[in-house]
Amino acid sequence: MTGKELVAHLRESILDDIAVPYLWLDTELLRYLNYAEVQACRRAHLIIDSTTANDNGTASTAGTLGQKPLCTLSIVADQAVYNLSPKVLQIKRCQLKSMTYPLAGPISYTEADEFYSGWIGTSGTVGTCGSGGHPDYFLNEPGNTITFIQAPSTTDTAYLVVSRIPLTPFTLNTSPEIEEKYHEGLMDWAAHLAYMKNDSDTLNMNLAKQYEEKFSNQFGPLPDAYSERMKKVLSQRQRMRPRTFGS
Repeated sequence: MTGKELVAHLRESILDDIAVPYLWLDTELLRYLNYAEVQACRRAHLIIDSTTANDNGTASTAGTLGQKPLCTLSIVADQAVYNLSPKVLQIKRCQLKSMTYPLAGPISYTEADEFYSGWIGTSGTVGTCGSGGHPDYFLNEPGNTITFIQAPSTTDTAYLVVSRIPLTPFTLNTSPEIEEKYHEGLMDWAAHLAYMKNDSDTLNMNLAKQYEEKFSNQFGPLPDAYSERMKKVLSQRQRMRPRTFGS
């Protein structure tokens, strides 16, 4: 569905706002629907990306110079920490071009201390798997960064699989980036926001709460900062085992 179709459906079938002058402008409802798509992605990780090299930058930094890495990261020798696009929610997989297997992770600081004592600031000598300068693990915290343990000793390219939020807001003439089967669910968060509008003709806290609950039932609760951080680690638990040479 396009943004125009979503706005019309929201106005006619949910908000019952069909008489001119409308209680909500098209621009308002479109904004609410875009907020809903971001919320759905944060809660349910609906967009998994392994092919988009960089994001589109921001409105103030649009263009090549403003882009941040998404799924392709240029590695500099002896540099461990890299900033990623703010669109990234979680790194699900990381593999260097020079390696035949993915790195273990994301791991936590505690696990980094356990697996590789004194890892902070280390750069490529020999990893736990005898990799001769290749990292063995990676961290995905703080958010929107990746830290290699240990830092690669040579230039390389990292290929990432990430979950992320949409790259750009959709317009009246374009469609949400998430799959169409989820478009109907966006109505609930948009309606929640619409009924939160502080106007005597639109404010309805009971309906706002009902639509918020409907949205949460479909896409899950909004994770707090701690839960979001732990999800990065726990969902990749199977990749956290130290590797040994020849395994």
